[in-house]
Amino acid sequence: MANLPVLPHVSKLSLLAASLMAANSFVSLSVEAHGYVLSPESRSYACKTGNNASCGAVQWEPQSVEGPSGFPESGPEDGKLASAANGAFSPLDVQSPVRWSKTDINAGWQQFTWQFTANHVTRNWRYYITRQGWDQNQALSRASFDLAPFCVVDGGMVQPPKLVTHDCYVPEGLSGYHVILAVWQVGDTSNSFYNAIDVNLSSGPGIPNEWQDVGDINPSLDLKAGDKVMTRVFDANGEQLSKQTKITITDATQGDKQNWPFLLASTINAQQSQLNAGQKNAAGSIMPVYGKNDIFTLTDSGIERVEVEFDLAPAPGNQLNVTSLADAIQINDGAAQVSFDVTTNSAMQVSAYLFNHDGVASGFVSQAVNNTNASLVLDVVAPKVGHYHLQVKGEPQQGDVIQQNFDVFLKDELPVPEADFVFPAEVTRYVTGTKVLQPKTGKVYQCKPFPYGGYCMQWSASATSYEPGVGASWAVAWTEL
Repeated sequence: MANLPVLPHVSKLSLLAASLMAANSFVSLSVEAHGYVLSPESRSYACKTGNNASCGAVQWEPQSVEGPSGFPESGPEDGKLASAANGAFSPLDVQSPVRWSKTDINAGWQQFTWQFTANHVTRNWRYYITRQGWDQNQALSRASFDLAPFCVVDGGMVQPPKLVTHDCYVPEGLSGYHVILAVWQVGDTSNSFYNAIDVNLSSGPGIPNEWQDVGDINPSLDLKAGDKVMTRVFDANGEQLSKQTKITITDATQGDKQNWPFLLASTINAQQSQLNAGQKNAAGSIMPVYGKNDIFTLTDSGIERVEVEFDLAPAPGNQLNVTSLADAIQINDGAAQVSFDVTTNSAMQVSAYLFNHDGVASGFVSQAVNNTNASLVLDVVAPKVGHYHLQVKGEPQQGDVIQQNFDVFLKDELPVPEADFVFPAEVTRYVTGTKVLQPKTGKVYQCKPFPYGGYCMQWSASATSYEPGVGASWAVAWTEL
């Protein structure tokens, strides 16, 4: 590694957006913000997208991982390189072989794309990579890296556009899990931006991979005895219940947030032929690990995504009930609110977190509730038509945290046709020509003529194949209006 040449510049520089005035000074968590590596996905940006979990404040500010310039001679201290020694982002410094999601790349020419939200005048960009055999269980330090950058791009002391791509030659002779430290040294302050990029590196030419990543098992919370964790598998026709995997937690040790993901991944691998869960090792094999696991599917399986869902048993002695939550919520004049009522039988802090379908945080509200009823209203950030996930959490003064999860759908302002029923009310009365409003999609569906109309009433909570708009075989029985 030490003899590898330093590239003074890249062969191409893609300039894809108009200039934006740079921020004049560093402010932690500033709305002026700055920039991050978009591809390969940096550790901080993966926290924003949901590919990394339990990240803390950086999920809201991936562009603000900023610290003193001068690496490697000075700059952030060892053990704090991933966070740029910014205390607000210290979760980024946690290091283990399985803590962070990784991007598969090959040695040789690779593109690194920066997204800037405030495009400072730039001195240069520099890229460093960990040594072969680096200690993956210790926080990143100078000893982890080859301190000769494998790529340097001159910024020319000009303001770059908002999207910049560098072509850099990743050194050969390395394989397995590595961290690339991308440093953007600005020219109008004494600071630089530090982005750790977690990669699985192959030294050979790219080989088509029969497994593609379609989901994540994130160690997001500790579970208790009686809690259930399950997968939800979707293809182009909707959810495929036959491909679901479910585990029930038997004790607190099994429910530890580092343990149950391993159990779920192992169970998926034992039960499902088209799914494989774990993390790729240096040999390219997918093996279950303690902590975060990825879910892969065969490229020809037709499976598009896999979600993980919890069914949490109520905490003994503490109760939290959620009512008055609408399945479908209207967007009016570009704004939307999720409102609901909660009832508790003890003093607890009730918090609600809203995430869009891609797992991006889209709203938050919190209120103290003491053995009474309360109404909570959550403003949706940049609402868009589609599926959202609402997580309601009750934190009692004594006892376990209570968590409940709900599906919420935002719909546009267009009127819907009149319906005879709101699904699944009066399901046994559905016959040819019956019109039902599906709250999960906000759309109306009409029962098809004979002989298909007989399927319309064939629904129960455990048999949902013909549920209008969402069941695996809904189109056999229904027509969308």
